[in-house]
Amino acid sequence: MSRDTKYSIKNLQKDFPTDEACLAFIFDTLHSHKCSCGGEYRPVKGRKQFQCSKCRFQIAPASGTIFHKSDTPLTLWFHAIWIFSNAKSGISAKEMERQLGVTYKCAWRILSLIRKALKDENKDKLGGDVEIDTGFLGGRHYAGRNNEKLSESIAKKAVVNVAYERGGRIVAEIATDNSSESMRGFVEKYVSQNARMYTDSSRVYHQFNERDIEKVNHNKREFSRGTVHINTVETFFAHLKRSMRGTYKVLSKKHLQSYLDLFVWHYNNRHNDRERFAVLLGTVLHA
Repeated sequence: MSRDTKYSIKNLQKDFPTDEACLAFIFDTLHSHKCSCGGEYRPVKGRKQFQCSKCRFQIAPASGTIFHKSDTPLTLWFHAIWIFSNAKSGISAKEMERQLGVTYKCAWRILSLIRKALKDENKDKLGGDVEIDTGFLGGRHYAGRNNEKLSESIAKKAVVNVAYERGGRIVAEIATDNSSESMRGFVEKYVSQNARMYTDSSRVYHQFNERDIEKVNHNKREFSRGTVHINTVETFFAHLKRSMRGTYKVLSKKHLQSYLDLFVWHYNNRHNDRERFAVLLGTVLHA
């Protein structure tokens, strides 16, 4: 990664040294300095507002954003966003609490609001070569010495479908179950009809014979056959599982989708630290 693509704490402190600088950035992103009456908006001293020099109308830039009615300084908010943008394996609320010097409740709220803003609104379907796989996350249940209770153990876990467009973006979504109907709904929602699909030999893909599909047979220890593989999706799952186990320890199905959105967003913006921070700032401001 070149120096131009990096974005360190020094860069953050240079760009946003004070709350006033942060507020000015929010205003410039969401509003125009020119008022419809012909006046110009200027910051109000001692308040988080801008006022028109002619009609005296006031705008609170933070209103309607994740910063609305927050007593936490904007510099700490921007610092938290910077930490979040660089935490490719996730960051816990307890760690954010320690780094920012705020309460646990405050750190949890900051992270929760940022995650909620990351929901993928891209309606374009994946095309070209698309890898698809299913994973099972969370849940703890002993499967027995010889896996005689394996089905009960799997039932405790959340089913997650993932699709990756080679050279493009990745999507991940919690499924109701590991059935053919559930997989068909996922594919029809996220994968274009003309895409070439790469999967394993699971029975849930037998229904897609009308599509251009290639499979690898993991049961016969076949993991790649030229360009036929799902290694990228499996690598994503490996990173996802290790990060959740190491960073968050335990996750409920209720909040799992927001954490999936977190890892998907990081993967889709993984190449440039500076751009990733800028994209995250824009995302949370327009959420």
